[in-house]
Amino acid sequence: MPFFAQTDAPNNDSAPLRQPLAALLDVCERAGFTVHHHEGAGPLQAHAAFHQRGEGYILSKRATLWAAESHEHLFVYILPHLDMSRWRAIHEDGLTRGREQIRPHDEHMVSYVSLLVLCRTLDAEVAHAVRRTRYSKSFWWGLRGWMRLRACVVAVPERAGEGGAPGPGRLVSNAAARKSLASLVRAALQGCFTLTEWKA
Repeated sequence: MPFFAQTDAPNNDSAPLRQPLAALLDVCERAGFTVHHHEGAGPLQAHAAFHQRGEGYILSKRATLWAAESHEHLFVYILPHLDMSRWRAIHEDGLTRGREQIRPHDEHMVSYVSLLVLCRTLDAEVAHAVRRTRYSKSFWWGLRGWMRLRACVVAVPERAGEGGAPGPGRLVSNAAARKSLASLVRAALQGCFTLTEWKA
């Protein structure tokens, strides 16, 4: 999937992003996600998958009344600067990878495709685009569930000199991510730095 140029591969400028990346993936694993590290070129660092199944039955599991499956596929990217062209590429890359993971069937309820970007800086127009991001799709008119897109970007602060605490990081997310993905990110990064909402 040629969405990224060779210059989009993480480099030495991305080194300060490794600690928050490790903290995020650790929290994902403790929350029940299966984490797969990405070794290829480009800014994609990991795919974390979560699967849940609920069932209702009478007396025995052989007499199942209903079953419902929900899934989340979280794709984590890092790069020093996020501009609109890179955001569009990440958006397309994540949707493509997410769709490949979804297998609609009679017991499939919902699959979330979640995009999380860690960067040092981002353009203001990207923050507005992330907030406005909307994508959902139903399968067989909803009879085989649906998918929804979550998006979240974190601007990681500069390291403070002389042992001082780093400044606050900034977080921007779309409406679908605010109560779920954004909460997970806040919990994961609270030991690294504080997070404030992007206000621009």
